[in-house]
Amino acid sequence: MIRTLSGPTEAVCSREYCNVAAQALGLDPAGHARYFEDAVVVETPLPWKRTMYERAGALPQEMIDLLALWRARYQAGQPYNHCPLMVAPDPAYSQPGHRRIIFFSRQPGPIAHFDRVEYLAPEDEVGPLVWALYEAQAELERFEPYRVAAAPAGRQARDLLVCTHGSVDVACGKFGYPLYRRLRDEYANDSLRVWRVSHFGGHVFAPTLLEMPTGHFWAYVGEAQAEQIALRCGDVAGLRGHYRGWAGMLGGFAQAAECATWQREGWAWFDYAKACRVAAADTDETHPHWMELEIDFVRPGGTQGCYEVRVEIGGQVYTRPHTGRSEAYTYPQYVVTRLESSLPATVQE
Repeated sequence: MIRTLSGPTEAVCSREYCNVAAQALGLDPAGHARYFEDAVVVETPLPWKRTMYERAGALPQEMIDLLALWRARYQAGQPYNHCPLMVAPDPAYSQPGHRRIIFFSRQPGPIAHFDRVEYLAPEDEVGPLVWALYEAQAELERFEPYRVAAAPAGRQARDLLVCTHGSVDVACGKFGYPLYRRLRDEYANDSLRVWRVSHFGGHVFAPTLLEMPTGHFWAYVGEAQAEQIALRCGDVAGLRGHYRGWAGMLGGFAQAAECATWQREGWAWFDYAKACRVAAADTDETHPHWMELEIDFVRPGGTQGCYEVRVEIGGQVYTRPHTGRSEAYTYPQYVVTRLESSLPATVQE
């Protein structure tokens, strides 16, 4: 069964925005987040044109070269596990003549958060620094003077990245910018930064945002959901239809399973180190209809446990992923049919 979700469903002028159409069809976002192993966030002045990724201008030549290298490797059969993002300058966060670069990466094994390294570099050093982060790590030492000191333990900053990239899809401009303004004006503080971010996929879920360093993707975010996400407050059950998934889980089945465990555990789940493995799966590897997964986790106090989750395809939604285009896409709808947990008696809090 496909559930009906709440959100920005009113008709806007005569244009049928892709996110409005998707919500009217009951598109559940669970399982439709982006997986990545690293993300680089680069402060980039507006405007962001559709051609910004193709030739140097808004982005330095080294970044254009890096994006081309990643595409070539992907076409050669390598996985594309990177997430390049641009954020708009902000008077509270920016420094004239400099740009902020934030590099997130995941460590092997179970994780709760991505590691963060942050720089505030002169504009002419941005390209060389980003290239060094990926392709010339031996040269990183020379960029140490630009590195921003890490926050004290317990005061780790959170970054809410709200997609407002209207030149990629007008839904993100129409719905994303008001969400950005609300979050920026009402909730930003010394430990919570709010940014306008470039396209990261999923216009159909607008207004959509990514939270780092945790790596959580959100969908159809309205006023009530914005407050809950910013403050991490309230009953998470009300956010079930607004959670796309976690960047640390690979594949829709795993992300849907992680969503279900979060609903069981609450906000504390986001700070548990966790890892997922497939226990059993449909023999149809191209279009599997079910999967059984095991999610191992460790609570901050040391308690270890495991969730056994069965996820099935409960239906499909066929809708347009882009506003103003006729092409449509089939989105599988994931349903959790079994959720069991175990906590070893020998492990104590």
